[in-house]
Amino acid sequence: MPRALVTGATGFVGSNLVAHLRHLGWEVNCLVRDAARAAPLEQLGANLFLGHLDDEESIECAIAETDCVFHVAGRVRALSSRQFEKDNVVGTRHVMEAAAAQDESPVVIYVSSLAAGGPSRRDTPRLESDDDEPVSDYGRSKHAAERAAAAFADEVPLSVVRPPIIFGAADRASLAIFRSVRMLRLLPVPGFRRFPVSLVHVADLCEAMVRIAQRGERVPHNGSMKPGEGIYYVAAERTIPYGELGKLAAQALGHGAIALPLPRAFFWILGGAMEVVGQLRREPGVINLDKIREAVAPGWVCSDKKLRQSLGYAPGAPLEERFSATAAWYREHGWL
Repeated sequence: MPRALVTGATGFVGSNLVAHLRHLGWEVNCLVRDAARAAPLEQLGANLFLGHLDDEESIECAIAETDCVFHVAGRVRALSSRQFEKDNVVGTRHVMEAAAAQDESPVVIYVSSLAAGGPSRRDTPRLESDDDEPVSDYGRSKHAAERAAAAFADEVPLSVVRPPIIFGAADRASLAIFRSVRMLRLLPVPGFRRFPVSLVHVADLCEAMVRIAQRGERVPHNGSMKPGEGIYYVAAERTIPYGELGKLAAQALGHGAIALPLPRAFFWILGGAMEVVGQLRREPGVINLDKIREAVAPGWVCSDKKLRQSLGYAPGAPLEERFSATAAWYREHGWL
């Protein structure tokens, strides 16, 4: 029976991954900050290890005798680029150091982001072999974390997965879309042009990660990453315009909604205002200038052809079914 360590196990992706691994029969260690918050993971049969990415000793305890590490933990919003550096880059380096220190190094699957590759060009999905061009502090930090991890590739088998927009059970980010279309019957869209996006349901992402862990390509053993080697994009069965997110969410809730195009200037003003609020509160908001830099890009589309062809990945259900299941989870748990 394989044994895995999951970092970020109490978060959206991490908690779903733990449940998926336990369903497959894996033994699972979880590195967690708060035992009370992690109680549902313990109920699934996972082993809890108290610690965090700054505490190298706690990482070494949690990683001991594991076959695979799913490094999911990371910061998605920050008050400064230094916060991103600390949590995404330095934290990843600590995980890789702990893996390299084992007598037999586990495979490490680093959960990065499409933001590390950068936005797509019009009508051209981003491929793993493309030059990386991140446009946000978040994207640059995830890209730097990939490089930090790759420095250990001689000692630790490493693969990187770059998901686009992730949605599904327990996701608070997409919850905002569901609430918007429920209350207002509309979804604001940045700019008066088609804004295509890739997305992936969390269950499909978890299945992809397991396939990559078991049979995936690894980052080259030379301390630096060659274009595309050991990297995988993952996506749903089709690309959609951003405005269709609102329509899919509304359909799942049993009513209609419209996409409302707004000038880019509106989003820059909103992002600036929320940035000021976040700095005053010392708590980064969901909307800030870094997120607006991503929102005004031409699009965020990736191709997962490599994953499908080499590892047999395919989404488990169409987007409509995935959105319906997500809405049902929100309602069951009182989020809507």
